[in-house]
Amino acid sequence: MDGCLLTRLDGNAIFIGGYNRNLTITNNELSFIGDGAMASWGDTSAALNENGTLAVPGGYKVGPDGRGGEQPRGTVVKGNICHEIGLWQKQSSLWFQAVTAQTTLQDNIFYNGPRAAFNFNDGFGGGDDISGNLLLNCVRESSDHGPWNSWSRVPYITTIRTGVPSIIPAVRNIHNNFILATYFSQQAIDTDDGSAYYEVYDNFFAYGDNGLKSDFGGHDNKWHGNVLAYVGNCYHMWSFKGYNDAFYGNQCIYRQSYGSDCGVSAGWEVHDNAVFSETGQCTVCGKDLKDYVAEGHDHGSTVAKWPADAALVAMGKKVLGMSA
Repeated sequence: MDGCLLTRLDGNAIFIGGYNRNLTITNNELSFIGDGAMASWGDTSAALNENGTLAVPGGYKVGPDGRGGEQPRGTVVKGNICHEIGLWQKQSSLWFQAVTAQTTLQDNIFYNGPRAAFNFNDGFGGGDDISGNLLLNCVRESSDHGPWNSWSRVPYITTIRTGVPSIIPAVRNIHNNFILATYFSQQAIDTDDGSAYYEVYDNFFAYGDNGLKSDFGGHDNKWHGNVLAYVGNCYHMWSFKGYNDAFYGNQCIYRQSYGSDCGVSAGWEVHDNAVFSETGQCTVCGKDLKDYVAEGHDHGSTVAKWPADAALVAMGKKVLGMSA
């Protein structure tokens, strides 16, 4: 699907359901949509025995088993412009996916929506790649959330990660995006409710209450090489307190705090971050960051005053691979 104008539509402009492979949606404009611009929904199948017969007679659907393949996979959404969506349905996005895997979202522009631009309903399968997108003016008619939002509340069985059945999805990569978390955005990347197995790197994020967020059982969320401009906190974790999460090699200009690794779980990795505060001072676990690093924690991390605007713009251009 290429080069189309979809506008003034009541529901979803594009809907992808069930078994679908390698659909390409490129160079379209979607605007003034009543619900979301694009939605992708799959289904779980009946569980199978090793010989391919149904584990439960009669073909009843059994739990979160995705090995039957009744899901969209390999969809490419590239080079689209989307704006003014969610006129009637406020829980709407440029791209929403549920029980869908191996999606590529690349070089899209989204602005002016009531909720998240990209919403990933669950951790099904994984293997998605999100890069080169410009997202701004999201979460204008709701609260919480961010330009990106994800949940992961059910363990789905697929073979996508290694070729053998597993509830662990393949890693989702979020990289080289420019995201402005304005209006009521809580984070630029809101990995909510158990979200796990995300690699977030080489992005430019501006504003929002937090950088890395990991909550309600979230884990294995790794951030590195990002620039975070004027976030409230560089990282903030609830519940498992950083189980297998990582935050390293980032440049973070914060308004409230860098974060704290006091009481976080084993497996939390934090080091080599360039931290910038308004005063040039930073307190971690009740101590000055410089002293804390000298004691053997958070090795390689430094603190300085907020950079000049030109220096911050240069950071953003470098991380996004833009010319000077």
